[in-house]
Amino acid sequence: MHKKRILDLLQLYYNNMLSVEETAELSQLMDEAGHEEVIALVTETINTFTEPEDEEVSVDETEIKAKVNQILSLDKPPQVKTIAKHPKIRFLKYGIAAAVMIAIGSYLLHQNFSERINQRTIAEVNQKDVQPGQTGAILVLSDGREVLLDSAGNSEAIINHDGSKIKVSKGQLVYLDGKKPAGNSLNSIRTPLGRQYNLTLSDGTKVWLNAASSIEYPVTFNGKTRTVAISGEAYFEVARNTQKPFIVNIENSKTNIEVLGTHFNINSYADNGSYKTTLLEGSIKLSTGKRNLLLQPNQQAVSQPDSEGIQLIDNVNFADILAWKNNLFHFNQADISDVMLELARWYNIEIIYEGTKPSGTFTGKIQKDLTLRQALKILGATRVRYQLTDDNKLIIQ
Repeated sequence: MHKKRILDLLQLYYNNMLSVEETAELSQLMDEAGHEEVIALVTETINTFTEPEDEEVSVDETEIKAKVNQILSLDKPPQVKTIAKHPKIRFLKYGIAAAVMIAIGSYLLHQNFSERINQRTIAEVNQKDVQPGQTGAILVLSDGREVLLDSAGNSEAIINHDGSKIKVSKGQLVYLDGKKPAGNSLNSIRTPLGRQYNLTLSDGTKVWLNAASSIEYPVTFNGKTRTVAISGEAYFEVARNTQKPFIVNIENSKTNIEVLGTHFNINSYADNGSYKTTLLEGSIKLSTGKRNLLLQPNQQAVSQPDSEGIQLIDNVNFADILAWKNNLFHFNQADISDVMLELARWYNIEIIYEGTKPSGTFTGKIQKDLTLRQALKILGATRVRYQLTDDNKLIIQ
């Protein structure tokens, strides 16, 4: 049972701060845990809940029952277009509190989100589902050998290659004691659909790769610069070296980024139509052909694959940009095409549209460890008719 997560969500619910997506997540976690475990958890911890400073605790059972009836009367499906607050019972730190919380967690909230689609849900029990992605990648050595890097195997391994020792442990790759190899020795790592990975280069720079991404890099950085090439999406924490700038080239574009030591994210998926470089700390110089732009923290540069134009956006929320790295989907007024692109990369599915694409937008964050059907429901995609085929095609109707 995800004990800590349940407690965090219950605290939010207690303080009337739970969003639609979090409410659905709480209901799901409570259902998975079972009544006995949840009752024991709530009984043990309810006295630890922090009360809002500007609210007084009411002890009127009549009011509580009225609010229960109010919740029972709700029959609207979840809407992720806005982060709405839910009507809730003001939990009390006495006897009836545990009973009320269990009722809401295991039944009332479930009714709010599931009543309208109950028959459809029953019909889907035996239908195909798709499991979420996981840690994993493919390492391609300079001699052409391919090494599978997968979180399924937690054993530690050491690979000797081109004078460098590569340590593979718990789904991570670290270069140890790199020596200068003969010639220009390049390695690459690529993440297939449904995989993410992080690695540490020989200079200490840390790199996180999103799904369907790649990085090509030298086994050791011998020249005057530390140059790598990427595709897809990557987050960098660059080891500082004033004598040897770190340069990132974006595959199939005029864009490159020069840094000394800094933290930044690059989203260069070709099917997004634009490249987004977002700076967390430090400074970077972004070049597109003859045009150069110096980025400051919390700024984002939007460039085009075949253009020298750059659009600068200030005050970017970096937590939203890095949601993918922190095991979250994040959508902000995203249309169905953008949502489905994210799902396709993580669940390794093909999206097919039959007829006109559904309208509407999606806003919110959800965990990436859900199955595909769970993600679709929490996103509010139950408003969209879809069919999941046996060969992992999601048909939007």
